[in-house]
Amino acid sequence: MANDEGGKPEEGAEEIQVGQRGKMPMIIAAVVALLLGAGGTFGAMQMMGGGDGAGADKSASDEGSKKVDTKMTTLGEFTVNLRASSSRTLQMEIQVETEMDTAAKVEERMPQIRDSVILLASDYSVTELEGIDGKLRLRDEIQARVNAVLEPSQVNRVYFTAFVVN
Repeated sequence: MANDEGGKPEEGAEEIQVGQRGKMPMIIAAVVALLLGAGGTFGAMQMMGGGDGAGADKSASDEGSKKVDTKMTTLGEFTVNLRASSSRTLQMEIQVETEMDTAAKVEERMPQIRDSVILLASDYSVTELEGIDGKLRLRDEIQARVNAVLEPSQVNRVYFTAFVVN
């Protein structure tokens, strides 16, 4: 790219070469940042159990071999008078999650389970049920009482599907 007069490079050609060298590190940095971002996103998705990669397939197959079928059983609606209040009541509906073979035992022992829940809930006051802590405590105690009735079988989880204090 020398001109005819002295063999010097043309000014335009020199600027293009310098400009290309100046852009190359920026392009490399952008590609590296893109790859690191994509890799980080992929890794985060794998840690959270998402994605379609080989790791997700492996964890899905591992869960499939450990997974136990469960069943939801409705214990029904409960209306109980609360302690220390002649006019306040608790209305709730409860479901329990059990393994399939325990669900039949829940149905069989329903009268004992309902009696236990009614006695427990009627010992609560309105102030004890305020806020999430009171409800969680009641739920945990219901699970312990139901498990005592079903022993050695166990309830995995207790769910309130309705909960109203009147």
